[in-house]
Amino acid sequence: MKFSPWFMGFFCVSFLAGFAPHPAAAQTQQGDSLRLLPPANVRLVAQMNPDRRSFTNYVFWDDLSKAIATLVHQPDTTGWHPKGSAIPRDSLSAVAVDPNFWYTGTVDRTVKFSKAQGSHPGRVGVGSPGNPDAILTCAVEGGRETLTGSINVGRGYVPGSPIGVILNPGGVDLGFRLSFSEGFVDSNATFRVGMEDFSGYHMFRGTRADGSDLVNFGEVSKEEAFVGEEFDSLYFAAVLPALRSSGVYSGFGTTIDIRGVHPLGKLGENELVWVDFNAFNGFTYRYLVTTFDRDYNVSSTAQGLSKFDHCPVTEGTPYPCPSEFVTVETLVDPQGDLPSVYAVPNPYRAGSSQFTTENYHNFPDNKLRFVNVPAWCQLKVYTPAGDLVWEFSQTEGPGNIDWDTRNLDGQEVASGVYIYRLESESNWMFGRIIIIR
Repeated sequence: MKFSPWFMGFFCVSFLAGFAPHPAAAQTQQGDSLRLLPPANVRLVAQMNPDRRSFTNYVFWDDLSKAIATLVHQPDTTGWHPKGSAIPRDSLSAVAVDPNFWYTGTVDRTVKFSKAQGSHPGRVGVGSPGNPDAILTCAVEGGRETLTGSINVGRGYVPGSPIGVILNPGGVDLGFRLSFSEGFVDSNATFRVGMEDFSGYHMFRGTRADGSDLVNFGEVSKEEAFVGEEFDSLYFAAVLPALRSSGVYSGFGTTIDIRGVHPLGKLGENELVWVDFNAFNGFTYRYLVTTFDRDYNVSSTAQGLSKFDHCPVTEGTPYPCPSEFVTVETLVDPQGDLPSVYAVPNPYRAGSSQFTTENYHNFPDNKLRFVNVPAWCQLKVYTPAGDLVWEFSQTEGPGNIDWDTRNLDGQEVASGVYIYRLESESNWMFGRIIIIR
């Protein structure tokens, strides 16, 4: 698998400066944000790289059905003027998702409904033939589309009946229906309906069991979310189609091949994937995929810039939805080529960890690790004078052996040079390690 620097920047771990998803409570406080759902069937495959030091981890999940994830806002009809009616102004109309169609437009947009110009006040509901019809014109605001239409809620309309919102040209069904209570529509009456599809997915990774070290290492905005966004356009227009048809994507000097890690050899039609190229040997990784949306105001055509996830991810705080983690332990396979055995970190510096020292992520905290050891082996650590410091043996073990740098009495060994001897069957090898305290 080959990756160009450009594509590595697209997929690799990125600690997004200033990224702070809003807590989920913001959705209910504003009252106009999408009810976000977690993605379905998140799964993980870890693949050891040829260097036997690192792993490529593939995160798969199923795309959310638009029929489930879509939400439309209740319209603000405070501009209507019910005469002789006890119906509150904010309940003159209602909106519901059409079960036969769903919203397929831009991620966030608004449809404005206005009383047809030049007409007199109209009555919604059964009235005398002399009453003018209450005709509403409707048009998309703030979207790429130029869609308009009209709805007749005057004579012959039965209050409470749903009216599908279909705009021309092309008879575009916007995937929701409006219904109206009986009352009069003022000649200047207007209201807006905000429609949303969730904006995309965030990918997080951490090693702590409580998720307090989760970092965002990728983002997929839905294809329509940011027009002209190069990464999103590439992902939806090129990467996904190729991986769904053949399991292989090649372009921009990059090749992604999932044929060996996906049970079908290619992505399903409803599957998405993200790749972590920066996983290392000997860690238990926890991955998380969240849906996110942007703050959105139904009365404005401007898209919000701040983002929030369906479950808040806050640095340094345990993740409140731990059941959503998918976990994998990256361990190299045991092997019998003794010259390939090495110790890491070497030199070992006490007190260093992935959280305190730059580029320390590929080392376990407070441990020294021997890598590529055989399944059956005996490991001994000596001082240069030949005194036994520590020993360990395994008969059906993994390709790693960890040492906490304590001697056989449980005391931390002093700074200095140490010699290790690894024996497997009739073969053995020696190596040197340095400990600095």
